[in-house]
Parts: sequence; structure tokens; C-alpha cells
Amino acid sequence: MWSYFTAILLKLETSAQGLKMEKDCKEKPPLKLLEGIGQFNRGEYYDCHETLEEIWRGEQGKIRDLYKGILQIGVAIYHAKRSNLRGAMRLISSGMEFLGPFAPECMGIDVAHLLQSAGQFREELNDFVPGLGLSPRAILVIRFID
Repeated sequence: MWSYFTAILLKLETSAQGLKMEKDCKEKPPLKLLEGIGQFNRGEYYDCHETLEEIWRGEQGKIRDLYKGILQIGVAIYHAKRSNLRGAMRLISSGMEFLGPFAPECMGIDVAHLLQSAGQFREELNDFVPGLGLSPRAILVIRFID
């Protein structure tokens, strides 16, 4: 009987978190998120990491996973540019996992496009030859939905 009530409480909590996430996704992005995305799109992945880590650590809600997902994809590119393919593969995959629940869109960010681009980047990593650099197609850009 106790496990039945525990299961119901867990389901209610999960449902409430999902509703909160939906509400958060309809909000405007915080200025620090916009700053981090600008850094990401300019290829300033280290600075992007620092900016997004600041807001990720300060956030208690599920929306923090959006920040962490973008952060990890940026760090994956940073590692790939330095021929750390193992680190890049690990981070691109975990970043995509964090972003998955936010697709197709959150805070105006085209999460579906970012996930698609990250998937293509992961495929490119399979063919990556250290020393030759990343193909221009492999460079990701975070887009906003108008």
C-alpha cells in the first residue's frame, strides 16, 4: 500500500515538473542565456561555457537542463577542435540527452534544429581525422524561432 502512494506522489511530482518546464519554455530567455548563445555562435566555446555554467548553477528548476545541454554541446565542439574526440563524443551525446525534452522549441530557441545539427556533428566526429580540422558543415549555430 505504501509503495502505491509513493508511486502516485512521484507521478504527481513528475507531472508538476513537466508543467513548470512548459511554463519556463514560454518565458523570454534570460540575458545571460542570450549572451552565452552569442558566444556559442561566434565560436567562443570556452566563454560560452563560463556564462552558461553561471546561470545553470544558479537555477533549481528543470530549465537548467536546457542550459546544461547547450553548454555541453559547446564544450564538445571545443574538445573536437583540440582533437579530443573521446571527450567530444561523450559531451555531444549527453548534451543532446539534456536538450531532448525541450524540443521542438524552448525560450524561442529552435531546439529541434540544434538537436539535428548536433546529431550531424556526432556523425562527422566518427569520420574526423585529427590535424585536418573540422569541416565547415560541422560548426553548429543556435537559431531562434521568430
